[in-house]
Parts: sequence; structure tokens; C-alpha cells
Amino acid sequence: MNQHTLADTTASLKTAAIISSVIVLPFVIMESANTGDLSDGFPVALFGAMWVIPFAFIVIVMPIVRSLQSANRASLTPLRVLPRIIVLALFAWFWVSLVLDQMPCFLGVPNCD
Repeated sequence: MNQHTLADTTASLKTAAIISSVIVLPFVIMESANTGDLSDGFPVALFGAMWVIPFAFIVIVMPIVRSLQSANRASLTPLRVLPRIIVLALFAWFWVSLVLDQMPCFLGVPNCD
């Protein structure tokens, strides 16, 4: 039987938040260093999206990894895992596309929009 406590859920969410923050932090640093003058406004929505996508990715992938590590392989039926893998692939594709689109801005290219 798979029993998760509130402490386990909180720990999983904290882990996902920390990993997402570490993933996004270099882009925030590049934006801050290369833009210099933030009087035009800091792209909070961009970095919020860049943080939420890996956070959701990690939250979705953690139960799959736990099931692989445990002896409980019954929860890994293709019908249960395939939709998650499709969503994970879409999240990864969207995040990489977003980063590639915004990379000139992170690197300080003028008129990068």
C-alpha cells in the first residue's frame, strides 16, 4: 500500500521548488547582468513561466521515479504512464523553445524582442 503523508508531499514540493529555482537562476543572473538598467521592467512573467514549467515537470516525474525505485511496478502500466510522458515531453519542448527564443535577451542583445 502506498501511503504518502503531508510531510512527504511537502518535501517533494520543496525539492521541486529548489531544483526549479536552481535551473532558472542562471538566466535571471544573465538577464540582470546583461540588461544593466532594469528601469524598463524586469520580465517577471517570463521567469515565472520558466520556473513553473520545470516545477510541474518535476512534480509529475517524481511519482514515476519512485515507482521505478520501489518494488511496486503495478502502477507503471502504459495506460497510466503514457499520458504523463506525453505531458512531460510537451513541457520540455515548451521550456526549451522558450529559452531558445529568449536567449538573445538573456545575452544582452539590443532589441531582442
